[in-house]
Amino acid sequence: MTPATQPATCRIRAAAATRAEGARISWPATAVLLLLLASFLAVAPTPVAGDDYPAGSRIVWNEFDPALFARARTENRPLFLYFHGQWCTWCRDFQDESLEHDDVVEVIRRGYIPVLIDLDRRRDLFTRYGGRGLPFVVIVDAHDDVRGRFTGHVGPGDLSRVLVERRRQISVTGRELTPADEPIASVDAFLEMLDEVYDPHARRLSGSAMFGTLSKRPQPWTLAFLLRQDAWSERMPELLDQAAQDLWDAEEGGFFFFFDPDQPDHERARETSKRLDQNAAFLWLYADAYRRFGDEAHRQIVERNLDYLRTHLWDADQQRFFSSQYSDHFYYAQPMAVRGNLAPPPVDRTTYADASGQAIAALVRASEALDDASLLDWAGAALQGLERHLRSGSEYLHALPADGPAELAGYLPAQVWPGIAWQLYGAAADARDGDIEQTLLAAVSSYLDPDLDAYRERRTDEFEPWVETRTQAALAWWLAQLPADDAERAGLDPDRVHAQLIIPPGTDPDDVALGFWAMDRR
Repeated sequence: MTPATQPATCRIRAAAATRAEGARISWPATAVLLLLLASFLAVAPTPVAGDDYPAGSRIVWNEFDPALFARARTENRPLFLYFHGQWCTWCRDFQDESLEHDDVVEVIRRGYIPVLIDLDRRRDLFTRYGGRGLPFVVIVDAHDDVRGRFTGHVGPGDLSRVLVERRRQISVTGRELTPADEPIASVDAFLEMLDEVYDPHARRLSGSAMFGTLSKRPQPWTLAFLLRQDAWSERMPELLDQAAQDLWDAEEGGFFFFFDPDQPDHERARETSKRLDQNAAFLWLYADAYRRFGDEAHRQIVERNLDYLRTHLWDADQQRFFSSQYSDHFYYAQPMAVRGNLAPPPVDRTTYADASGQAIAALVRASEALDDASLLDWAGAALQGLERHLRSGSEYLHALPADGPAELAGYLPAQVWPGIAWQLYGAAADARDGDIEQTLLAAVSSYLDPDLDAYRERRTDEFEPWVETRTQAALAWWLAQLPADDAERAGLDPDRVHAQLIIPPGTDPDDVALGFWAMDRR
């Protein structure tokens, strides 16, 4: 939403709120009111989403390129790395109110080399620099040493001061770990942590523990892990109900990206973008929950989530999933009678191998839960689309943008999640393609770094190698589903993967949940 459209939007919302609070309106009157509002919106300017950044930016942005470090040495200027998502509401606010502020524009122009990075297209860079949320800024010097980083919407005054002083702001979560913090490296320790942060009043994993407060990000994989724990059987129905209450779009289906129960401004509490990877995780979760509890409410969520994916994030002709639908607080605040007269939020038509693999795997879980063979057909078509669009030699490339060729080779998640999808599909359809699975397993084995004694996130000479716990957790889950000799034949060692399943207390449990699920199955 641009500043020019905000006042009209606020007036509409304020008027609607006043009417709702000032009188008890009968249904016929409500229907008339909705029709009048819908007709007004049909001719009124629709709030414009800032989904084309950096169009109109006064900052001369660069694309990420390792050659920029040489330029930084020559010009004696650090890099200002800004990670954003076109679908992200908070990124738009940060861009409009802070980045494009006169003072900030001038400070960046004089002292920095600005680099704009799309989170999804370069998720490898996002995780490498410690990204956990958006908007995310990292200041690095010419030697690629981090001089500062911060997450969230920082005001223009504070941002200018940070940039001028080049402060070392390393903490992303706002809490520094102490030597007394013990890492979580076992299923028992993980369960103990989750038990500490379970808040029965909030019906969330959001309470405080000795190590602090847990991440507020949605935790579908953690809930899927807990679904299998008998000790949590009485807690799970309420946790599932609350997750749906926080994130489910009851009008059109699909899960929103984020909800902050502590945000006093109700309109800003929910990030209304809908991402394929997160919707896939929730589809998997509620399909498994329906199998466990037989609750019709869970079945309805599964069926309507499938409808949402089919309608908004799937192209049947090209057999490919799209990555996300952008946020739009104004649009999603309306009932369907009004939404029908508005242009829906746009869709990012980029296809990602890892998110597509998650969606295909979730289709298989839903097929089993609903006993619906047509969902297996859908999964099979999506797998063929992955082969057609993203296969390159023995591996998958990371992304297929809407306007260009497939890109980014050597990315481990782009092999792991399609591998999980192929394995689940083959088992459910009784049509396992051993050649494709073995090829992918052999490709994963090529990511082994002898110095790390682990499977690195990127196979590239661009950066020093590193390991991402979330990817290792998914890899552990995949290997746990396979016959032991499959991994051995490909040269993969599950123990190397299990050794990476460690998180500091208080970090996002979803980073490791699939891995501990795998270890719990042994």
